[in-house]
Amino acid sequence: MTNKQGFTLIELLIVIGIIGIIGATSTPYLSQFLAGGYLTTTNDKIVRTLRKAQAYSLNGKENSVWGVHCEPELLVLFKGGSYVTRDSSFDEKFNLPQMVNINGFADVSFQKGRGEPSGTLTITLSSLGEQKTVTINTEGAIDVQ
Repeated sequence: MTNKQGFTLIELLIVIGIIGIIGATSTPYLSQFLAGGYLTTTNDKIVRTLRKAQAYSLNGKENSVWGVHCEPELLVLFKGGSYVTRDSSFDEKFNLPQMVNINGFADVSFQKGRGEPSGTLTITLSSLGEQKTVTINTEGAIDVQ
C-alpha cells in the first residue's frame, strides 16, 4: 500500500470557510481603519497646503499673495488674490480622496509680508462617523481639532 500525502476536499473546504468567516467579520473594521487613515491624510494635506501658502505670502515669494482653493477631490495652492484671477502657471494641485467629505472650505489667501488670512475659516472633514476640524483665525493661526 502506498502512502499518499495531500489534503482532502473536506479539509480544503473547511479552511476556505474559516478564511471566509474571518474576512467577513474583519471587513467593517478594515473600512473604518482605512477611513480614519484617509481622514488623517487629508487633514494633514490641507494643513500643510495652508501653511505653505502662508509661508509663501510671508516670504513674498514671486512678490505676490498666495492662497488655497478646494474642490471636492482637488486642493489647489495658487498665486494671486483670488482663485478666479490667479496665475495658473504657478498652481500646485493635490488630489483628495472621495471618501472624505469637506465642508466650510472657502477660498483663502494670505497677505503678502504679513501672512494674515483674507478671513477666518472653519473647515470640517468627515468620513464614516469620524470628524476633524481645521480653523484659521484672523491672525493666521491654524488649529486642528
